Parts: sequence; C-alpha cells; structure tokens
Amino acid sequence: MPPQFARIRGAQGFQQSNPSVLATAALLGALQVFERAGGMGPVRARSVRMTGYLEALLRQSAFWVSAGEGMRPARRVGVAVITPTEPAERGAQLSLLFLPTGRGVMPRVLEGLSAHGVVGDSRKPDVIRLAPCVLYNTWEDVERAVSVLEQVLEQIDSEGLDA
Repeated sequence: MPPQFARIRGAQGFQQSNPSVLATAALLGALQVFERAGGMGPVRARSVRMTGYLEALLRQSAFWVSAGEGMRPARRVGVAVITPTEPAERGAQLSLLFLPTGRGVMPRVLEGLSAHGVVGDSRKPDVIRLAPCVLYNTWEDVERAVSVLEQVLEQIDSEGLDA
C-alpha cells in the first residue's frame, strides 16, 4: 500500500473501504428508532405477537384452508398459511397460498388488497406475503388487512374463478 491515499474519482470511489457518511447516517437513524422502541428484544416480542394475531384472524376466516388441505386440489377460493406456525421457525411475515392454485386467484387478490391500501409482497404464481411491521403498524392495521382480504376473496368467489 503506498504511503499516500489515492482515491478513485466518481461513484466508484464510494465502493471502496469504509462506508460513506450518507450510509452511516441512515444506519444511525435506524438504530436510534430501534433504541427508542426498547431494542431488538421488545421489537421481536411484539413482532411474534402481531404475526400470531394475523394468523389467528386468518384462521377465523370463512376462506381459511389448513396448510395440509391447501396442498390438495381445491374447488373453491381459499387461503392457507404455508409459513411454519411455530414463531421461532418464522420471521415477521406469513406466506399465504391462494387457492385453487394455478387459477389466477393471487393476482386478483394482490390487486384488490392494493386498491384498499394493504401492501403485500407477491411470489408467483400463488403466494402473497403479509408482514405486520411492528415499528409502525397497529393491531387495528392487522384487523383491517384481514377484513380487506376477506372482502376481496368474497368478491372473487362471487364473480367466479374465470372472471
């Protein structure tokens, strides 16, 4: 290494060595939010409770199908959680499988959720991931997401699978 630092000009120079000030400033801001929330222990505990609440509400849905049933051919519109039920075996999200698979239910659900302000992450062809974000979502947000999901599934069911 030469005794004098010779930086690389342009954006490529920011890829070298230490992180940029802008990157570390954003990281500092995020760490301060976690600190105000009590640290990772309380954040994870709330995450486990909130994700469990989401799953419990989904299980009460008229469209609920158990994961084992969800792997069999379905004749009607339904939703199954394919994420492990044990909190230690999953993160903060639930992967929802929309039935019947291969019939275009998931894109219609995703569109319906989005139209009502519920943001999900799709995994083609039939899965949407929902994740209550504990730093800004409320229990009411979780209830509203499930309510909107029920409305969307009801609409799809009434229109038929080939609509």
